[in-house]
Amino acid sequence: MSTRIKAFFAAAYILHVSWIILLASVPPVSRDALTHHLAVPKLWLEGGGIHERPDILFSYYPQLLDVLYMIPLALGDDIAAKYLHFTFALLTALLIFFFVRRRLGPSWAALGGLMFLTLPLIVKLSVTVYVDLGLIFFTTAALFSIAIWLEDTDRMRWLVLAAVCSGLALGTKYNALVSFLVLSLLVPFVYLFRFRHDDPHAKQFNAIKFGALFVAVSLLVFSPWLIRNYNLTGNPIYPLAQGVFSARSDQWPSPDEATTAETHARAAIREQAAKAEKPLGPFLTRRLVHEESPAYTLLIPLRIFFEGEDDNPKYFDGRLNPLLLLLPLALLVLARRADIRPGESLLFGVYVLLMILLVFLLRDMRLRWVATIVPPLVVLATYGLCAIQRQVAERMAAEGRAFVVTGVVLAAYFVPNLLYAHALFGKVDPLPYVSGQQDYATYLRRNRPEYAAVALANHVVPPGSKVLGLYLGGRRYYFSVDAVVVNEVFSSIAEKSASGDRIADRLLELGYSHIVVHRGLLRQWLATTDERTAARVNAFANQRLQKLIVEADFGLYEIRPPAPL
Repeated sequence: MSTRIKAFFAAAYILHVSWIILLASVPPVSRDALTHHLAVPKLWLEGGGIHERPDILFSYYPQLLDVLYMIPLALGDDIAAKYLHFTFALLTALLIFFFVRRRLGPSWAALGGLMFLTLPLIVKLSVTVYVDLGLIFFTTAALFSIAIWLEDTDRMRWLVLAAVCSGLALGTKYNALVSFLVLSLLVPFVYLFRFRHDDPHAKQFNAIKFGALFVAVSLLVFSPWLIRNYNLTGNPIYPLAQGVFSARSDQWPSPDEATTAETHARAAIREQAAKAEKPLGPFLTRRLVHEESPAYTLLIPLRIFFEGEDDNPKYFDGRLNPLLLLLPLALLVLARRADIRPGESLLFGVYVLLMILLVFLLRDMRLRWVATIVPPLVVLATYGLCAIQRQVAERMAAEGRAFVVTGVVLAAYFVPNLLYAHALFGKVDPLPYVSGQQDYATYLRRNRPEYAAVALANHVVPPGSKVLGLYLGGRRYYFSVDAVVVNEVFSSIAEKSASGDRIADRLLELGYSHIVVHRGLLRQWLATTDERTAARVNAFANQRLQKLIVEADFGLYEIRPPAPL
C-alpha cells in the first residue's frame, strides 16, 4: 500500500469515526435503549446487582452487552454507552480488514472495512444503544474462525474459538439462535465439502464430531444465561417457548392473587397474551397489514437490498445497499480472478442465504434480524470488486481503465451511504446539544414527547410509591422513581373491576400513586374494548384521577384516595 493510499484511507476512517461520534453525542432516545438496553442495567445499579424484574420480559433476555452498559451508567454517562456499542462496529471492521488482507492485501482490506462501517444499517446502529453490533461482531468472529479452521482442520483452536464466539453471540441476543443453528449445520456440511474426495465414511464421522464440538462449546458459553432463566422461571430461554417449558410458569399467581406490582404485571401479561389472537405470521402480515401481493412478498430476500427505510416495518426498518448483493453475484462468475478458495465462498454464501430464508419464513422481515449477513457479504463484495477490476484490466489490456471502472462502482456504493449519513445528521440534529445551546432535558423534550410528564413524575411521586406507565412503548429509562410500564396491568384490572372506584382501589393496593399515559392511544383502546369496561374507565378517570400535566398528548395523573365515609 503506497503512502498516498494509506493517507486516503486514514483520512476516510478518521472522518467517518468523527461523524459517528458527533451523531452519537446526544442523549439516548431510541426505543430499545429506553425499554431495556439502558433501562434494565439502570435498575440493576439501583438494586445493587443483577436481579429479577418480573414486569420486564426483556430482563430475561441474554444481556452480555447490557451488563457492559452498567459501566458508563455507573459513571453517570449514558451517552458513552453509544460509543461502547460503536466500538463493536470498529472491531468488526478490523476483523474484515485482517480477513480480506490474507487474500487481497491491505488496500482491499481497508476498503472492505470502510464498506462495512459506512453502510446505512451499520451507521444507524452505531449511534444507538442497541446490542446488534455486538451480535454482528461475535457472529462474524465465529464465521471467520470457521473459515480459517477449514484451511487446516488440525488447528482445532480455530473451531473452539468459533464456538466460543458463537456462545458469546447467544449471550448477547436471542436472535443469535438463528445464526447458531445455521453455523451448527454449516460446520459439518462445509467440512464434508472440503474433503469430499477423501474416504467418505471417516470424514462423515469427523463431520459429526466437529459439529457436536461446536454445539457443545457454544452452549457451554451460553449456559449461564440458560441456568439463570431456568432457576427463575423453569424455562431456560424465557420468554420464548413458553408452551414447551410451562411447568414453573403454571405455578405463578394470577393477576387477582398477585400482591406486588411486578408479579401482577407478569401475570397480567400472561393473561392478556392467552386471550390475544395468534400472530398472523409473516406472509399474512405482508398480505393484510402491508397489503402486498404474494408474488411481491416472495421477492423479499432480494427486496431487502433495494427497498430499506428506517423506522418503517413495511420496508424492513433499515437500509442496505444494492451493490452488497450485486458484487457477490459477480463473484460467482469471476471467482477465479479473485483467487478465492471455493469452500470459503461457499461457507459465506450459504450462511447468507440460509439466514435470509430462515428469517423470511419465520418472521416479518427486519434488517436487524439478518444483520449478521453484512460482514460476509462485504467480504464477498470486496472479492467481487477485485475480480471485476482484474477482469477489466485483462480484457482491455489497460490497468487505468480498470481503475476507472472500479471507481465508478465504488462511487455507486459510497454515494448513497454518504447521502444517508447526511440525512441522518438532519434527523438527529446534534449541534444544538453538542454546542451547549440545548441542555439534556431540552433535547429530550424535543425528541421524546413523554419526557415532560416523566420528568414531573420524578419530582412529585413520593418515595415508596409507583408510577404506572401506559402506552409509552415500554420506554421506562427516564423514570427515576419506581415505574411499571405495562399496558396489560391497566386493561386486566379495568376488565375485572366492578366499578371505576374498584379500578382505583386495586391500583392503590398494588402501590401505584400516579399514571403517565399517552391519551390518544388510551382513547383508541377504549374505542375497541367493550362498552362496560369503557364506562368503568371513564368513571375512574372522572372521579379518581387528578390531572397534573398534559403535554404533547402525554399526561401525568395522580390517583386520588377513596372519599371518606
